Amino acid sequence: MYSEYVLKMVPKVLTQVDRDKHSKNYGDCDRNHWHLKTRDFSSAILQQTGLTIALLYAIDFPGNVFYRKDVMREWAIGTVYYWKKIQLKDGSFNEYYPNEHGFPPTAFSLYAMCEVYRRLEMKDDMILNAFRKTSKYLVNHVEEKAYNQELASITALYSAYTLLHEDWILQGLNKKLERILELQSSEGWFPEYGGADIGYLSVSLDMLAEYYWISKDERVLEPLNRVIDFLKFFVHPDATTGGEYASRNTIYFLPNGLQVMNNLGNKTATAMMQVLYNYSRDNFYFLDAVDDRYYSHYLLHSFMRAIEKSKKDEVKVHGLLPFEYNQEHYFKEAGLLSYTNDGTYIIIGASKGGVCRVFQNSENSFDDYGYRVKLGEGKIAATNWQSADYQIVYENGKVEITGNMNLVKQKIATPIMLTGLRVVSAVLGNKIIGMLKKLIILVDKKTDIRFKRGITICQDRLVIDDYISSPESIKLECADSFSLRHVASGKFFSLTDIGNHSREQFANVKEIRIQRVFYFQDKRMEEKVVI
Repeated sequence: MYSEYVLKMVPKVLTQVDRDKHSKNYGDCDRNHWHLKTRDFSSAILQQTGLTIALLYAIDFPGNVFYRKDVMREWAIGTVYYWKKIQLKDGSFNEYYPNEHGFPPTAFSLYAMCEVYRRLEMKDDMILNAFRKTSKYLVNHVEEKAYNQELASITALYSAYTLLHEDWILQGLNKKLERILELQSSEGWFPEYGGADIGYLSVSLDMLAEYYWISKDERVLEPLNRVIDFLKFFVHPDATTGGEYASRNTIYFLPNGLQVMNNLGNKTATAMMQVLYNYSRDNFYFLDAVDDRYYSHYLLHSFMRAIEKSKKDEVKVHGLLPFEYNQEHYFKEAGLLSYTNDGTYIIIGASKGGVCRVFQNSENSFDDYGYRVKLGEGKIAATNWQSADYQIVYENGKVEITGNMNLVKQKIATPIMLTGLRVVSAVLGNKIIGMLKKLIILVDKKTDIRFKRGITICQDRLVIDDYISSPESIKLECADSFSLRHVASGKFFSLTDIGNHSREQFANVKEIRIQRVFYFQDKRMEEKVVI
C-alpha cells in the first residue's frame, strides 16, 4: 500500500543528506546548510532523515534496493553523530534561527535519533549522554499551543528511556502524558493553535500511537480511538483530507497512526487507510505536493514505520466513512460541521468564518472561502481566520457566524529584520519564540469591518447569505484557498488552488448583502448582490 510512494520519494530525501564521509558536515541533513550554503546553521529537525535511512536499511519490502546495504547503515549512523555535533549546551536544538532552542527540533529529532541508535544497535556512551541531556530539556519544558509537538516529546522520552533506563525520564513522561490526555477535547482532537487541525492531528495520532506501540501503555488506547472517531469525518470522497476549514490549514496525513489502529482492529482506521493511501501514478495524489523539507521531516519515516507494521496480503474488513452514508455531525468545540446526503458531502468550518466545501460523486464541486479586504500595503483583513470570538449558532443544517474581520500584517524577510533577529536571539534565546508566534501565527487584531454569514443546507442546494458592513468604503474580494495564517507545513499545492471558488470583487462598499446558491444536481451557482 505504501511502498510505491516511498520508493518514489526516497531519492529526494537522500539528496538532502551530506553523504561524503570526508566532509566536515558528514551526516548533516540540511542541504541548504552543507551544500547550497544559503544557511549558516543546520536545521536540526531535518535530522529525522536518519530514521528514514535506518528503516530503509532494516526493512525488507518489495522494491527496496536499499535493504541491508552497508552504506545506508553508515549514513544513518552519521546523522546521529552530526545531531550530537549541533546540540546546544542545554540539550535543545535550532530549527529556524541560531540560538533558537526550539521545542519541535528537540522533540522530533530526539525520537528519531534514539530510534536509529536502538534499531542499528549502536554502542556509544557519548551519544547516550547527548540523549540524556536532551531528555532533561524536554522533561523541563512544555509546548502549550501545538500539541503534536508535546506528544512527540512523550514518544521521544519513552524511546530514550528504552536506552537509558532511568526512572526520572518515566516520571517526566508520565507528568506530560497525564496533562495532555486531560486536555484532549471531548470530541477527540488535540488543540493546534486554538482549534482542531486535520494534518497536525495526524501527527499527534502518529506519535501517540507509536508511543503505545513501543510502551503498550493502555492509558492511551481510548484517546487514540477518539482521535480516529473525529478524523473520520474529514476524509473527503476524492481521497484528500483537511484544508482551510481547520485551524492550521494542513492537507497532508501521516499513515503510521492509522496502521497501528488498523493492527489493533479499528475498522474505521482501516477504511481511512484504504481511501487515503491507494496511491496511483496515473492520478494527482494529495501527498505529491508536500515539499522536500517535510519528506525529510516526519512524513517519510511515518510511511516507513507503517510499512514495518503492515502484513503481507493482509485483508481486513473495514467500516464505512461518513462521506459514504447520510449523516450530519456538528462538532461544537471545533466549530466544524460534516454533512452527507445522497452522495453530496459538505464540510463547514464555522470557527474559520464559515469556510465551506462541497463534494459530489468523489469530486470537489464547490468551495467558498469567505472574503478579504486589502487595507494598505501588506495589510489584509479576512473572514476566514481561526477565532474564538466569533458568535456561532448551529441548528438543523443551518450555521450562522457573526464577527469582525481579522487584520493580518504580512511580514517580509529583510536584511535588517534578520540581523535584528540574530542579535535578539543571541541575548534572549528561546524567550523570543512566544513573541514571534504572536507576530506571525497567533495574530489576533480585529478590524471594525463586521460580517455575518448564514449557511443553509437544503435537499437540493446550499445557500450562503452574507452581510458585510464597514464604517469606511472598502474593496471587498472573494477569498481564495490561500490562508493568511503562517503555517510552515501549509500552502502545499492542492487542486483547490485552481478550483471552483469565486474571485469576484466589489468596490466602494460600506454595506453589502450577497447570496450565493449552489444547486447540487447541475452544479450551478447563482448569485444575488445588494449594495
